[in-house]
Amino acid sequence: MKHNPNFSEDELEYLEPENLDTQRQFRKPTKASYRDADRDQDPDQDRSQDRDLGATDSPDAASTASTADAADPAGPDTAAARPNSANRNIDVDTAATPHNAGNSNKGASEADVDTAAAQVSGTAPAAAFPDTEATGRRTAGGSTAGPNAAGQRTTGPGAEGQGTAAQGVRNGNDADESDDAGDTGGVGTAAVAYDPFASEPIEHREDPGTSAVAFDPFADDDEDDDGSIDPDHLSSLLADLENIRAQRESERDEKTAQEKSSERSRRQAIDTFRERRGTQRTERPVADGMVRLPFITPANPTAALIDPTEKIKGKKVPPPQLEPGDMVAEQYEILGVIAHGGMGWIYLANDHYVSGRVVVLKGMQAQKSADETAAAEAEREFLADITHPGIVKIFNFIDDDRVPGGFIVMEYVGGPSLRSRRNKQPNELLPVDIAIGYILEILPALEYLHSRGVVYNDLKPDNIIVTEDQVKLIDLGAVSGIGAFGFIYGTQGFQAPEVASKGPSIASDIYTIGRTLAALCLKLPSEDGVFLPGIPNPSKEPELRRFLSLYRLLLRATHRDPQRRFSSIKELRTQLYGVLREVLAIRDGRQYPSQHSLFSPQRTTFGTKHLVFRTDQLIDGIDRTIQITAPEVVSALPTPLVDRDDVGASLLQGTSYAEPQEALETLRQAMRTPEYEHSAEIPLGVVRSMIDLGYTDEARQWLGSIEDRLGRDWRYQWYAGITELLHDDYVDAQEYFATVLDLLPGEAAPKLAIAAINELILQQIDYSETSLIDATVARACSNLYTTLADLPSSAFEGQPEVWSHVTQDPGALRFNSMRLYGIVWATNPTTVSSAFGLARQLRAEGQVELSVATLDKVPNASRHFRMALLTTVLQLIVHDLSESRIRRAARRLEEVPTNEPRFLQIKIAVISAGLNFLRNADLARASSPNDLFEYAFTQRGLRTGLAETLRALARQAPFSRHRYALVDLANQVRPITTF
Repeated sequence: MKHNPNFSEDELEYLEPENLDTQRQFRKPTKASYRDADRDQDPDQDRSQDRDLGATDSPDAASTASTADAADPAGPDTAAARPNSANRNIDVDTAATPHNAGNSNKGASEADVDTAAAQVSGTAPAAAFPDTEATGRRTAGGSTAGPNAAGQRTTGPGAEGQGTAAQGVRNGNDADESDDAGDTGGVGTAAVAYDPFASEPIEHREDPGTSAVAFDPFADDDEDDDGSIDPDHLSSLLADLENIRAQRESERDEKTAQEKSSERSRRQAIDTFRERRGTQRTERPVADGMVRLPFITPANPTAALIDPTEKIKGKKVPPPQLEPGDMVAEQYEILGVIAHGGMGWIYLANDHYVSGRVVVLKGMQAQKSADETAAAEAEREFLADITHPGIVKIFNFIDDDRVPGGFIVMEYVGGPSLRSRRNKQPNELLPVDIAIGYILEILPALEYLHSRGVVYNDLKPDNIIVTEDQVKLIDLGAVSGIGAFGFIYGTQGFQAPEVASKGPSIASDIYTIGRTLAALCLKLPSEDGVFLPGIPNPSKEPELRRFLSLYRLLLRATHRDPQRRFSSIKELRTQLYGVLREVLAIRDGRQYPSQHSLFSPQRTTFGTKHLVFRTDQLIDGIDRTIQITAPEVVSALPTPLVDRDDVGASLLQGTSYAEPQEALETLRQAMRTPEYEHSAEIPLGVVRSMIDLGYTDEARQWLGSIEDRLGRDWRYQWYAGITELLHDDYVDAQEYFATVLDLLPGEAAPKLAIAAINELILQQIDYSETSLIDATVARACSNLYTTLADLPSSAFEGQPEVWSHVTQDPGALRFNSMRLYGIVWATNPTTVSSAFGLARQLRAEGQVELSVATLDKVPNASRHFRMALLTTVLQLIVHDLSESRIRRAARRLEEVPTNEPRFLQIKIAVISAGLNFLRNADLARASSPNDLFEYAFTQRGLRTGLAETLRALARQAPFSRHRYALVDLANQVRPITTF
């Protein structure tokens, strides 16, 4: 075949092996492939003839043949044994197996392309002749006998038993020279798809990796790039070849357009991200959604740069060793300094290897002392091994001759420190809920360090950075192992006092957490810029009077005795959630579910029916008391939840549904086994079972036997308080429950227990109905309209230095009882007992309106709603009678359905109060002409109404004697009438 004069040499090169797709379409077998195999010649001679024929028919065939010879120095036998070799002498079995890399079953469309390509090159495959089988075997009469038209491997009948493809037995007539129908018994030569440039079959494919997919939304959707050739238009092949140059240029232009489109798309996405990063986001919810931290707008990192001159003059520190523009390790370009730490200057730099990323280079002044050298090395080692989203990331360590000790290349955390955030507030203090939210965000990072056996040592507002979406710890230079010795770095005013004598510990980190929280939301006393130890007294700090639970949490976290502090971050976090719930409830009136409590919900109620029960004397004549009792309180108090980390937790869960006696025996037997000898829940479970069975004396003895081992456990203190309460030893019970409250300041259960015990003590000394505190303080204790923070500090001058709940003073008992009832009721509206308890204390102090307002907050859906409504009716007519209160009580009672069993007796109480009011004021009628119920609000009208109601109630009396008494009473009060 001659060269087409329309194509240049460069265009013909495109048809060479550099473009495999084109080769697969145009390089096909020559006529040598179809030579008759019946010529009994030497295989070498046969190969030479085939090579000559290929050279005559196509210059490409000669090239291919020479390539095959060069690739097969072992000779024809070796070549015949390799079906994938370049040997053009195709044997019987080989001819039946088309060779196409990557696809041994060639499709029908591809076979058509092979036919067209063969005709262009001057040869034709067997499938192009109508009287030849697809396998190349002639059939008598010109019919095809083989079904393998798709190029699948087929072995003719004559090949059976004659060896494998490697043996290469040739037999049959040349399809081009003989048309004898009688030669059908032999196996003819068949055309095979041969591509010397196809890749070898892959036996073991690896999993595909990540690859790019070209996506251009502006590309023509109708463009067809599959490169397929329509076999019905073979004449267009040469015309298509003329378009190769244009196609290549088009593909090059298309690729360029795709790259530009992709770059434009990426740039647009980045611009959108940066635009919305600071404008589309507002607040970030934390702490189970209870707190929304303000959004920190991202700022230009260069805004953090400072002028080192002031630091150099003020603190007399050496100037920075590096200037803006200096290069470090040929990678980091210095932008300037952002701070001077305890061990050197801190630089801001551009990382030229990572798209101009801004990083921080912290210099280590190693030449100062061996101690600072050790601290620098410690930070390097710890940073290299620490990976936590709440801790600054380390990217690299760089040694530089200009800075002995080198640099630590760290992540740039763009954002202010908590100290900066605090100082920008109007009063230079963060709101308590925001401060707690920030501390809760940083606790996971500290807990991670503790789990790795190290402590942070230097927590303070300066080392906590707030970014747009998280809070991070920076400056890990003071990190040390738990119990490490030597020089332990820290900051005065934040560092625990025992570090110098006992070394760092988890307890010392707990101390720094408490001090940091206090510094964020309280005005701590200081001297020479250093915070003094201790927590302010609530008498002097209004914020602590308002949130006394926060005061107790800070007291425990910063206790001088490490054993009295929180034992772990987990325990501290649980109490912080409880304190946060109280803060939001008292300040904003928002209640949140108790998801982190260590106690069960309140099991039942106490003190909710006593005032209404007093009116039952009218129905049966039996006197009733309105005082609460210890067993009633114990049955209503929540119970401690089982510690799931305890080894005996699974055993206790299995006995929770058993009878108390059976559970007691099971627990006693378990204590004798080595598996449960270290369990704390099992011996305490024994105490609980004894209490449930009424074995209070045995429970007290059992608690005494385990005091040495579990005496510091809050659960021991709780059950000891329950036991003493059942023994009517209110003083000891108060002390035990006060200890529980000191240990668990965020829990509602000990608050409710102490409030009830104080009320029991007041009943015991006969002060339950006596006013004991100032009216202003009483109103503030209710937390309804005012709080203790609204009162002047002079109102609390008599309080001790450390506010305690252990007291026997009647005024302090009333004060603490009201305050604790109020906190529990404000935090959790389902604890109805606290609402009734607060109402009783307010009524005793003469605050009837506040008492009614408290019970009005009982939800309508509560089963105690009607009881609360009836109680408010009675409270309005108990003290300081007035026409307004009597009418309000009547209107409230009219809201109650008449099928209420106590309706008539409470109606009698309201009418009696109205009649007494008129008689005491020496009035014949009320100032308003409106009726009271269905009776005129006059002495005569109320007498009539009282007599009729008493007679109606007498019909319901269970005893005849009391029925007669009610009728006699009705006759006494009815007005005089004439016949």
